[in-house]
Amino acid sequence: MMKKANLPLRMRFLILITFSPLLLAAQLNGSAFQNRLHSQVRHSLLDANPNLSQHQYSFRAQGLTHPLESTAAFKAALKDAFLPGNPRHNLLSYRAPSLTADFSFLAGYEADYTKNGDYGFLYKGWRLNAKAGKHLRLDTFWYNGAFYQDLDAAETDALIDGYYKRFDDHIQLDNLNGEIGFYHDYGTIAIGRGRFQVGNTISGSIILNDQVNDYGYILAEGQVGAFRLSMLHGSLMADSTYSVYNNDYVDNRNYPQKYIALHQLSFFPSPKTELFAGETIVYGNRSLDLNYLLPNSFWRAVEHNLWDRDNVMIYAGFNHFWPKGTLLYAQFVLDEFSYSKIFSSWWGNKYAIQGGISLPTPYALLSLEATAVRPYTYAHFTNHTMYSHDKRGLGYPQGSNVLDLSFEANIPFKELFFWDTQLSYRKRGSKGNSWQENYHDTFAGEIDEATAHWFEGDSSNEYQINSSLKMQLLAHHSFLMGIDSLKSPDWKHHVFAAWQFAF
Repeated sequence: MMKKANLPLRMRFLILITFSPLLLAAQLNGSAFQNRLHSQVRHSLLDANPNLSQHQYSFRAQGLTHPLESTAAFKAALKDAFLPGNPRHNLLSYRAPSLTADFSFLAGYEADYTKNGDYGFLYKGWRLNAKAGKHLRLDTFWYNGAFYQDLDAAETDALIDGYYKRFDDHIQLDNLNGEIGFYHDYGTIAIGRGRFQVGNTISGSIILNDQVNDYGYILAEGQVGAFRLSMLHGSLMADSTYSVYNNDYVDNRNYPQKYIALHQLSFFPSPKTELFAGETIVYGNRSLDLNYLLPNSFWRAVEHNLWDRDNVMIYAGFNHFWPKGTLLYAQFVLDEFSYSKIFSSWWGNKYAIQGGISLPTPYALLSLEATAVRPYTYAHFTNHTMYSHDKRGLGYPQGSNVLDLSFEANIPFKELFFWDTQLSYRKRGSKGNSWQENYHDTFAGEIDEATAHWFEGDSSNEYQINSSLKMQLLAHHSFLMGIDSLKSPDWKHHVFAAWQFAF
């Protein structure tokens, strides 16, 4: 097992000094890392992003409570485990003026049926949620499980987004998400392990998507007047190793250091309108770079002075709320460009644009979105600067050289049933459609003259219908069923069902 590097005390102090000015601010207006709109379609009861929700604490008696403290408590907890409504018990709860905490055990089974084979996932885990006073929060979610039956098909499951271990009769998988943070009306500072979606979207963010494995991070936000400053620094996993030792065992574990840094400035000209702009940097093969801990700087200029070796993207967008909660949003990503070639078909004019509208009605939330991503957007040239984490792209989940039109309907029924469905049409080209392409190899000898065109290569059309029904019939039991159908060029269907018990 590789020994993980710990930050020296001096480095921790520098990070605190860097982020602390963000907290000396006006009342925080939302968060760049918790947008209102994200897809509600589920493929698993484990795939929801914990960073997008906040634990709700219910009334409990003061002190430590648990089902085994008395016969009456055990009977009440056993009865609660099979009653409808909201949960009234946890495995462990603690209530005091200075500390509130809940600990829950969970277990479940998920079954998947695909054209390539059928498989199931059996798991257990726990959740710990605590808060000290009004501002300090601690949250942890862990699970461990195994896939059975057709293991080749199981290796394509969305839950396998990072490390796993395959045996003869099963695939072992575990993961952990957690955070400890100081949350105040005037600012936030936190350290944790998780994933983030930047920008409102239903088909996946073009800036930073959360359909990846969790990663370690530090973040901070603060607001002064109508301006909010947000910053994130994360530790990523490189997609492959570097062979530098005369030892295969060591080389196979020699992953270079890899980081992502993001900062965003938001301006609120009115309570219903947000204008924002920011940058992302992916860098690595060196230790934490203090240049990317300065939130109030232009990082592209900084990167140039580091000899142009990192992966920089600039983005901007807006969110506007119309009457009755209707949301109009758009975001634009500029990966690379040249002033002299900005209106040409030069391959390096890499950008993405996304926009949509979300309309709440008395019976459903309806959202419509369009996304277009130029060829070779997100591509770079070294392992430790690819816009990716653990072999999954951090940019638009559908890749590059693509046009996507998506519609999603979220329909709740009396807090018992939640039906979510998404319809998508995509037109894509086969050239320049992946973040994995090394453009120095693709355009060797012609990198300053080569061109790229929309839908270049083998052009194809895709149609996708993705639906899930979540049922909360009992307080401690959750059920999920759904189907994901994709026509590309023939229809392929993925049927799934899941059950989870949490107490």
